[in-house]
Amino acid sequence: VPQRVVPGMSAAMPLPPEARELLSLLAYVYLENNRPEKTAVVLRALQTLGLADARQLATLALAQLRAGKADAALSTLDLLAMQGGVDAPFHLIRAQALLALARRDEAAAAMRAYVALRPAPASATTETETL
Repeated sequence: VPQRVVPGMSAAMPLPPEARELLSLLAYVYLENNRPEKTAVVLRALQTLGLADARQLATLALAQLRAGKADAALSTLDLLAMQGGVDAPFHLIRAQALLALARRDEAAAAMRAYVALRPAPASATTETETL
């Protein structure tokens, strides 16, 4: 992943993979403990450094949504879409953000896309199939 130079930061000290992983874990812990604003700060830092992957961008959008910033979540999802990160969770987060903005028709379309792309649940084996 190419490193972007951020004004005021030294390009000589790239973030080691372990630090990226630690920041990603910290963001997850914040999100799981109902701290979406802190999650967003950590993931925006990774994004600013050009180090956020598709999963981290989707998590950033979810954190922004949970922090009441549906517009910011949609902007992050637009970025994710431009990087080719359109999958079932993308559409689910997008549907929730659109619904928060009272854009019901678009939210319904995004939910339909989510349902179409989500993995099929594992079918339970019946007794006759195991014989």
